[in-house]
Amino acid sequence: MTKVKPWCWQLAANGNGSDWLLLAHVTPDSVAALAAALANTTLDGYRLCDDSPYTLMDSANAATYLSNLTDNKPRNIWVYNVVEIQGDLIKIESGYGGRGDVNSQVETDFLLHLFALPNITLQSWQVLAGGEGYDYVVSAAGTNSESFRAYLST
Repeated sequence: MTKVKPWCWQLAANGNGSDWLLLAHVTPDSVAALAAALANTTLDGYRLCDDSPYTLMDSANAATYLSNLTDNKPRNIWVYNVVEIQGDLIKIESGYGGRGDVNSQVETDFLLHLFALPNITLQSWQVLAGGEGYDYVVSAAGTNSESFRAYLST
C-alpha cells in the first residue's frame, strides 16, 4: 500500500484541538459487508473492547477503558485512540490528538483497507476537531472513497 498522510494530518498541521474525530458513513447496503470484515480484523496496538458497538481502544488505555465500563470509580482517559463501528458509522477519535503518528497511521491504513473492499461503499466522511473549550470545526469532508484518498494525498 502506498504511504499516505494519516487521516488527522490537517488537524495536526492547523493546531486544531483538542479532540480529533473522523466520522465516515457507508451506504446501507454496505453494513453487512462491513460487519463481516470486522469479524477477522485486528489492529496493531489496539485491543477489542466490545463488539456492539465494535470498539477498538489503543492497548495502553484498553484496561482502563474496560474498567470504566464496570467500575464504580472510573478514571478519565485524556490521551487515547478509539475506533468504533456501529451500523453504517465508522468513528475514529483521538483524545488530545491521540497517542501519536503510529496509531494514526494504523487507523488510516485500516480505513483504506475497508474502503477498498468490493462490497463496502463510502457514502460520506468528515474530519473534525473540538472539545474542551474548542468549538467543533469541520476540517475536511467528502462523499466517497476517492475524495478520501485525495485528501490523504494532498
